[in-house]
Amino acid sequence: MLSQNLLALSKVELLDRASQFIFSTGLNDGTSKLCKANMKYGLAQFHLIQEKYGFEPKATFISSPDETISRNEFRWNSGIGYGGRLNWGIGKEKLIFLNSKPNCCGILVGGLEELPDPYNLITKIDRIKSEPLYYDDILIDWDYGISNHFINCFETKKLSDIDLPPYIFLIHGSAPEFRDDYHGIGLYIDKSKTLQDIAIEEKTKFGTQYILLDSDATEYFKFSKKALEFSGIKREIIANNLFDYGYKIICNQPHQFLKDYNNMYLGSNCTDVSCELINSDKFPTTLRADIAAYLFKGKKNFSEITLKNQNLFERATDFELLELLTNANILPHGGGYSFNDVEDVLDILEYKDQRYFVTSLKTNTSRLKIIRNVSELQFEYRGRDVVLKTIQLDLGEIIARLNPLFSLKL
Repeated sequence: MLSQNLLALSKVELLDRASQFIFSTGLNDGTSKLCKANMKYGLAQFHLIQEKYGFEPKATFISSPDETISRNEFRWNSGIGYGGRLNWGIGKEKLIFLNSKPNCCGILVGGLEELPDPYNLITKIDRIKSEPLYYDDILIDWDYGISNHFINCFETKKLSDIDLPPYIFLIHGSAPEFRDDYHGIGLYIDKSKTLQDIAIEEKTKFGTQYILLDSDATEYFKFSKKALEFSGIKREIIANNLFDYGYKIICNQPHQFLKDYNNMYLGSNCTDVSCELINSDKFPTTLRADIAAYLFKGKKNFSEITLKNQNLFERATDFELLELLTNANILPHGGGYSFNDVEDVLDILEYKDQRYFVTSLKTNTSRLKIIRNVSELQFEYRGRDVVLKTIQLDLGEIIARLNPLFSLKL
C-alpha cells in the first residue's frame, strides 16, 4: 500500500486506502462514524497532493475519544473531521494544508479562593464590552457568546495530591481577529484575500484543497503562532478584567492549532510538553454544562499495549507509523458534538462534487436520514463516556473533578 502509484488507483481504491490511515479511538457512535466517513475523503485528497509534490502520501488522522464532525461548513466539505490530530509529515516539511483552518481556540483554567457572584460578573462583562479593549494595537473581538465559547465556574473536587484552589473558572475562546487579512496573511483561506492570492489551488477527484509551500508556508506558520499567542493573552486579559481581585492561572491550553508545518490539532489537547506552544502539563476536558468537567495531567500516548488492545498496532507497524502513534500526545478537550438520532453511515452518494451521507436512525434502522451539511443539524454534547474512554486508553490522569456551579453565555 505504501508503494502504490496513487494516480493509477480508482476512486474506490483511493478511499479504501485513505480509510486505513484513520486511527480511531472514538466512541464509534453515529457521529464518530460520520467523522470517519468524511475524513477518508480529506485524507485521499491529501495523499494525492503529497504524491504530486514528492512527499510520502501518508497523511494520517489520529482521533481522540471525542471524535466528531466539524460544524464549519468549509472544513466539513473539505473532508476534514474533528477531535484528534491530523498529520502529514515529520513536522519540518514545508507543506501546509489550509482547508483545516486553525482558529487558535483554547481554554484558560483559573483558580479562585472565593466563589464569584454571577451578577457582578455580568456587570463587569457589560462594562468590558462597552469600551474598546486592545492588545498590541489589536482590537479584541469578544467571542464568548458565540458557538460553544463560554465562561464557566466550578467547585473543585481534588482527586490527586496536586494543590488546587477551591473554585475554578474556565474561559473558552479563539482568535477571530486573525481569520481575515486585516492583521497579516490571515488564518482562514475562505476569509483572507491575501491568503487566497498566494495559496496553490489543488483540484483532485474528491474536491479542492488549498496549500502553501516553502517560504509561503513559513510565513503562514509564523503568523499562526502569533495568532495562537494572541488568543492565549486575550483569554488572560478577559480573566484579569473579570477576576481583578485575584486569581491563579492553572493552565491556558490551545486545542485547535497548527503545531508545526505538518501537524494540526483539531479540537484536541496536545500533551507534548516539550512543544513551545504548550505551557503546562495540566489540561481541561469539558463536557455538557449540566455535568462535571475534569482537569487532567497529560501523558505521552499511545502505549504499545493500548495500540494492541485497540487493534491499531499491526496497522501502525505495517504503515511505518508506530513512532507517530506512540507520540500522538492527544487528550479530549470536550465531549464533542453528537447527533443522537444517527445510528450508522450506510452509504455515501456523490453528486456535483457534493457528498450525501445516507445514515440509519436509532429508533428505526430501516428509516434513512440523508445528510449533506452537518452544520444545519440539531446536536448535543456527549457526556462521561468520553472521559471513561480517555481513562481506558490511559491518555491522561484525572487530577480534579470540576462540579458546575454556573455558566455564562453572553
